[in-house]
Amino acid sequence: MTEPRSRMVELGPGRPTLEVQEAGSGPPLFFLHGAGGVGWDGGLALLAKHFHVYAPALPGFGKSPSEGLEKIEDALELWQLGFDLVEKLGLDKPLLVGESFGGWIAAEMAALRPKEVGKLVLMAPVGVWRDESPVVDIFGLTIGELLPFLFYDLNSAPARNMAALTSLMSDKDDRTQAQIDALIAIFLGFRTAAKFLFPVPDTGLERRLWRIRVPTLVLWGAQDKLIAASYAEIFAKHVKNSQVVLVERCGHLPLAEQAETTAKEIARFAGV
Repeated sequence: MTEPRSRMVELGPGRPTLEVQEAGSGPPLFFLHGAGGVGWDGGLALLAKHFHVYAPALPGFGKSPSEGLEKIEDALELWQLGFDLVEKLGLDKPLLVGESFGGWIAAEMAALRPKEVGKLVLMAPVGVWRDESPVVDIFGLTIGELLPFLFYDLNSAPARNMAALTSLMSDKDDRTQAQIDALIAIFLGFRTAAKFLFPVPDTGLERRLWRIRVPTLVLWGAQDKLIAASYAEIFAKHVKNSQVVLVERCGHLPLAEQAETTAKEIARFAGV
């Protein structure tokens, strides 16, 4: 596996300081993570064989100080933060890839300033709503309760790794400092996601999808129980230059559960 390098990127006075992990060589790929943070063990490591991958961690995730969340006033500032990072890293029209929470941010960035995005990959983004197929409220569930909504195969390695986190939830005072730090990191990350996603929202993204003009790959787990794969057709309908790929035997997290297929599809779409 290609090991990522980690560095802290300062955006200036009164702005957040964020951790950025990066690895690989090739055309730039700017990755925006979901509510679980940056997971490098799955598809990102495979993508780093084709791209120079940049994966920032939002405030409260990874090594990014949680205090930075107070310096992002609203969703618009969150989307602008993405462009501030792209500029700070010196990237020119990167391949913009977002997963779930990060997919929503990526879609909004592409709608806001389409000329600054090379191509766009959206993996099961939040932000759109259908009453007949409601998005699951992740903030009302424990990690154990979330697992069937996130994974098709609960015996897969990423599902088992996440299930292991449930062992940290206990009334007993027998956890190590490392385990306590892991729990705190989970809660700080969810706090950041909740600021923009609680209650599970219709963010109005659907009204802005027509503004996305760059070639777009909409990638969805065919067995996604958190956000049904039928949502992919909403993006296909409104994003003119888009294509949809459903990944079989896959839930909400394609980069984790079907890493090889997902990375292969992204590389094919990017033409590398």
